[in-house]
Amino acid sequence: MMGPRCPAFLLPLATALVVAGCSSEAARPQPQGDPIVIGAPLALTGSLSGEGQMAQEGYYFCRNWVNAKGGVYVGGAWHPLVVNVQDDQSRASVSAQVTERLISQDHVHLLLGPVGNLAADRDAAVAEAHQVPILLSSSAEGTFNRQFQYVFGVASPASHYLQGVVDMALSLTPAPQSAAILFARDAFSSEVANDLNAYAATKGLNVVYFDSFPGGTNDLRGKLGAIAATAPDLVLGVGGPSDTVVTMEAARQLDVHPRLFAFTSGPGDPGFLSDMKQSAEYVYDSTQWAAGARLPIGYFLDGKTYAAQYLAAYGHRPDPYSAAGTAGCLALEVATERAGTTEPQAVRSALAALDLQTFYGEIRFDSRGLNVFKPMEVEQVQDGLAVVVWPPAAATGRPRYPMPAWDQR
Repeated sequence: MMGPRCPAFLLPLATALVVAGCSSEAARPQPQGDPIVIGAPLALTGSLSGEGQMAQEGYYFCRNWVNAKGGVYVGGAWHPLVVNVQDDQSRASVSAQVTERLISQDHVHLLLGPVGNLAADRDAAVAEAHQVPILLSSSAEGTFNRQFQYVFGVASPASHYLQGVVDMALSLTPAPQSAAILFARDAFSSEVANDLNAYAATKGLNVVYFDSFPGGTNDLRGKLGAIAATAPDLVLGVGGPSDTVVTMEAARQLDVHPRLFAFTSGPGDPGFLSDMKQSAEYVYDSTQWAAGARLPIGYFLDGKTYAAQYLAAYGHRPDPYSAAGTAGCLALEVATERAGTTEPQAVRSALAALDLQTFYGEIRFDSRGLNVFKPMEVEQVQDGLAVVVWPPAAATGRPRYPMPAWDQR
């Protein structure tokens, strides 16, 4: 006699044959229903095409994994999952047009978001107007403060960037008393820097330097000289990976060595490690996802297995864009199964009630649709590798603190 069928949200891959009393016979996919189609406007060309490619691979990894286990279980049948990716040319206005076309002409059931905060904001407005659930990887809080009902984001909010670094530093000896904040002059970096400035004040840190620089700056020695004059214990940088490289190069040239350097991006990126070599040692970053983090897993693969299978599939390791893409796709899959239908209101309600422990961290949304419950990991470069050092429950190593002077390495 055949045992009970097992919806996918009950089945982490490693235990798919035994969870919830399911036998191998029960886990066998049932006859297929119609495809469930997720639309995704994404930068396949233009300035954000690198990030777009990684997000696309993340979406496709999820699609392939879901279909390998039979599809999405809805209405007593297994439905193949289709991800319809269309190029938005790295332009927010085009992304909104693509989103409109995916909904009105292609009649997709659900949406995954683009890369780029401006495109995400515009696409969210289109999805909300049509009442089609959309999962974003954007962490810019302005989008979620618009009180949309069909818009959700898997990433930690922008205000959480580098907060973990501050918390970690305050737990170390000697505890820091002061900080400098240097940030790129763009909307997202400014949002993060202002939130970080306010957070540091609540923790009793004296922010002795707070300044920005234009995007694309390739020499920050003037800024680092001004920072050195204030003698901060912590230097916190907000910007892209190239900004981190330029900052650390200036610090090395000027022999600036606070107790800690930390950035919103860079140290966990292989390009940063290869570009900076020994100059990368001791540097921290705050990241949305690290493959090595020790996280409780309730569904899907653990981070290391995900990274290994991704490497085998695509020839390179996943990055936070890949991981966010996969996590968003999984959230839509699980919500659809729990809703038992692709009807937008039902899926939206299932998303609002979702609480899922994944390789990406906890996926759970506040009343705005923002994932304020997922902590960000802190990595430090140690012996040429990015090691997770915070929060303690996820850490695989201990912080090396304080940073030694350049001539003592």
